Amino acid sequence: MTTLIQPSTSSRIPPARRRPAAHRFAVLAWIATAISVVITVYLTVVWPIISRWGATETEAERELPGDDLIVNPLLVTTKAVTIQASPEEIWPWLAQLGVDRGGMYSYLWVENGLLHLNVKNTDEIRPEWQNIQVGDFLRFTPKDFPLNPGPGLYVLAVEPNRFLVGCFGLENAAANCNAAATWQFVLEPQPDNTTRFILRGRTAGEPTGPARFGAKLGYVFQFYMERKMLLTLKEHAEAHAGQQQ
Repeated sequence: MTTLIQPSTSSRIPPARRRPAAHRFAVLAWIATAISVVITVYLTVVWPIISRWGATETEAERELPGDDLIVNPLLVTTKAVTIQASPEEIWPWLAQLGVDRGGMYSYLWVENGLLHLNVKNTDEIRPEWQNIQVGDFLRFTPKDFPLNPGPGLYVLAVEPNRFLVGCFGLENAAANCNAAATWQFVLEPQPDNTTRFILRGRTAGEPTGPARFGAKLGYVFQFYMERKMLLTLKEHAEAHAGQQQ
């Protein structure tokens, strides 16, 4: 008696139909692996660089004015540049920060070309912008921006020629700005007559692993703009050093 062997279901699927499914799986696996590698490289190589760009280990680790505003922050970054000028020569440029004042000193092609903010960065010191005080609001968007009240920096502490501390918030919402993030600008004179210009950022939030992971991934654009701001302030201060009365 002859026994008939029925072909398995899988053997009846034409090879032409099996190959695309296997190909799609291989592509998805390759994409997942590539993403994992990129994220790993970013967190282990890129993040340590951009989160402490230009800063020494001591500068990154020690306490700075304004650190007490956010306890147990989600994220802390510290950037620094050496400027061939005194704190007194740098301060007037920093005091002018704000889009309705001296500008944000960052990339105009981003602020104007992409964000349509119509920002202008000044290349001169203006006396009317020098009297910065606690409670002032330094705008990140112009007064006539469609999404106003817009974001900006509320000045929380200021000591001319030494530091400026502010918190991010929306205009007319100063009471809530401590819950967001801070910028801490610190000027430290050096024995060789240069100045270390330090910018620390502290972000509030529940410091869990997933939250920190997301915050670190989202920091790239902010780093890009902050770095340019520091370099432009350095350029202006050095170009005009010795010219102030």
